Amino acid sequence: MTDRERKSMLRAALILGGAAVIRFVVIAPAPAEPVLGDRPSIADSLLAAGDSVAEEQERRSRPLAEGETLDPNVAGAEELDRLPGVGASKALRIVREREENGPFASVEDLARVSGLGPKSVERLKPYLRVAGGGGGGSAGRRGAVAARVRPGVGEGRKAGEGRKAAAMAPGALVDLNRATAEELQALPGIGPVMAERIVAFRKERGGFRELEELMEVKGVGDRTFARLKPLMKVR
Repeated sequence: MTDRERKSMLRAALILGGAAVIRFVVIAPAPAEPVLGDRPSIADSLLAAGDSVAEEQERRSRPLAEGETLDPNVAGAEELDRLPGVGASKALRIVREREENGPFASVEDLARVSGLGPKSVERLKPYLRVAGGGGGGSAGRRGAVAARVRPGVGEGRKAGEGRKAAAMAPGALVDLNRATAEELQALPGIGPVMAERIVAFRKERGGFRELEELMEVKGVGDRTFARLKPLMKVR
């Protein structure tokens, strides 16, 4: 082996050794932190989450006590889930329906919720109550509408808000072409969103020519229209 070859091998060995030292110093793993320390472990967090889910499920599955009733205008989805035959999905639909289209005027009014037909509502009647709900007939519903529209009755409206709503005698009909959004909200199943849609539709079309045009408003289906028709007029 020549001197030149020995020098080349020595140079290569020095380079490899230097690289090893640099790798050890720069890329050396950081000291491991204590696994637990003062922080809760992942297992503890999972157990706590599991307990929370189990408690919620227990509340949802707890049957109603004898004589216990729920108000669908007040009860949350977790409470409504306790009703026989009403699962989490339908309970959520009930809450969304009242939030988007206004409170239920009577227990029968729950039939407007998707998935709850007249038979289902009839089965649920013993477990439900609607505070101040109207009767089943048209006259009873009109009386409920009148009470809600008259200033200061039933909803504790301020004087300024009361003047916006026209006073109505029991049995009076709501004029679809003249009613304000506030007055429309007095109708069963018509909330702020739906009332604004009706007013916007009326402005766009230049008024309603007949009551049946109300079904062209988004969210007003056959069942909703059948419920509202006896309470309205077009003039």
